[in-house]
Amino acid sequence: MNISNNTILITGGSSGIGLAMAKEFLKHDNVVIICGRNVKKLEQARLLNPKLRTITCDVSDDFSVSEMVNTVLKDYPSLNMIVNNAGMMHLHDVAKGSLTLELQKKEIMTNIYGGISLCDRFMPHLMKQKQSAIVNVTSGLAYMPFVASPVYAATKAAIHSYSLSIRAALKNTSVSVFEVLPPMVDTEMSHAIDMPGMKKMQAKNLAEITVSKIRRGQVEIRPGASAMMIKMYRWFPWMINKMMNSMAPKILADLPHY
Repeated sequence: MNISNNTILITGGSSGIGLAMAKEFLKHDNVVIICGRNVKKLEQARLLNPKLRTITCDVSDDFSVSEMVNTVLKDYPSLNMIVNNAGMMHLHDVAKGSLTLELQKKEIMTNIYGGISLCDRFMPHLMKQKQSAIVNVTSGLAYMPFVASPVYAATKAAIHSYSLSIRAALKNTSVSVFEVLPPMVDTEMSHAIDMPGMKKMQAKNLAEITVSKIRRGQVEIRPGASAMMIKMYRWFPWMINKMMNSMAPKILADLPHY
């Protein structure tokens, strides 16, 4: 996949992994549009990175997505890559009912429906491009359950399966489908999670690895510790489950009350 001279839309691009990927793609002479719900964060990202283009959008909301898609297709007809990065993760103690159903629904709508909706809406346009790509950012947790965040792990498993399916369906088209399965990354989302012996990857390093692997055409990208965790889970699922489950009590002990 050519990683230069593309027009790229990155959801959840105002901070964390999304912003790091936006900066990395800018280095390779791409037009990069980031979207997010927080107008102030988008403005700050653009102030620090003047070449970025920004647009406000909540990917869990149909009207907001429809407005964004129409604007992007009108203003950026050369769009040929979308990066579905927007996501949310709530730590959740199921036994204590620590997360409202409404917040669980928001997590599902953002993490699953948001990405699928964008793929579906942009697909006719992407298929007309000479070379185009969909990049779905999931997680190493797509391969395994996580007691401390069951909804998040389930949503990432869903998008992993979806990525496999659409990759096969689009095999004979101009659209390549990539999936990035990060390990624990040092972002605002992960600040409440401290796993002994597991060092968090820096978002900048994740972005560099991701773009390099996309250039090489590697469709499933497992940076850092996620590669070993996934491999170990396939060989010894009982051991990885035991390790992950043992971390949950400490993580859930300091949960906020929603």
